[in-house]
Amino acid sequence: MTAPLISIVIPAYNAAPFLAGTLASVFAQDHRPIEVILVDDGSSDDTLALAKAWQPPLRLHHQVNAGPSAARNRGIAMAAGDYLAFIDADDLWLAGRLTRQLSLLQGDPALDMVLGLVQLDYRAGEVETAVRFRSDQPAIALFSFGAGLFRRRVFERVGPLSEDLRNTEDADWFMRAREAGATWLLEDQAALVYRRHGANMTERLPLAKSEVFRVLARAAARKRAGAAPQDLRRLTDQPLPAASDRKAGS
Repeated sequence: MTAPLISIVIPAYNAAPFLAGTLASVFAQDHRPIEVILVDDGSSDDTLALAKAWQPPLRLHHQVNAGPSAARNRGIAMAAGDYLAFIDADDLWLAGRLTRQLSLLQGDPALDMVLGLVQLDYRAGEVETAVRFRSDQPAIALFSFGAGLFRRRVFERVGPLSEDLRNTEDADWFMRAREAGATWLLEDQAALVYRRHGANMTERLPLAKSEVFRVLARAAARKRAGAAPQDLRRLTDQPLPAASDRKAGS
C-alpha cells in the first residue's frame, strides 16, 4: 500500500535565526512522501533566501505581509496532500510525530485530526522577555496547529482561518471546528517544541486580549444565527499553481 502524501505548511515572517532548525526537524521526520510548503509573509530579513537555498528544495510562495492566517490559508490552497501538518518557522517537531499521528488517523476513519502535546522551550538568555504559560508540566495540551495532523477534508468542512486575526486565529478556527462537528483525538505524547524567545507574536498582549473578545463575540453571533462554515474555495483569490508544479519532497 502506497504511503499517503503529507503536505507541511510553514508560515514564515522574519524567521531567519530559527528557520534552519525548524526545517531540519521537519526533514528528520521518518514519513515519506512529504511536500514542504513555505509561505514567506513579507519577510525583511534573510528568511526567503535561506528557504530558496534549502536542500531538498521547498515549495515556496512569497506574499506581501498579511499575517499568519493568510500564510497558512495560502499553503493549504497550494497543498496536494490529503493530510496536512503545520509548523511555525521558529518551532521544532519531535521525532516520529508524523508517523505516529498518521497511524492514529488511519486507524479511525471518523477522526478529522490528531493533536499532540506541546513542550515549552524558554530560550536561555531571553527568558526574561518571554511571557510564561502558567504550567509546571514538561508538556501541555494546547489547541495548536503545529502539534496536529489534519485530514484535508476538515478544512473543506470548517473553512479557512480568519485572516483579520493575527494572535487568536487558532482559537477561532478550533472553535468553529467544534461547532462544525469536527472530531479529534488528543494524544498523550508531545509533538511540538514551542520556542519562546520574547519575539513571538503572542507576546503582543494588548492586541491578543482584544482579539479574544472578537473571537468570543463571533462565536456568540454564529450560535444565534446558525451560520454555515465557509467553503475551502474561498481560501484565496489568487490563482493556484498548475498541477504540474505540485511536487512531493523527498
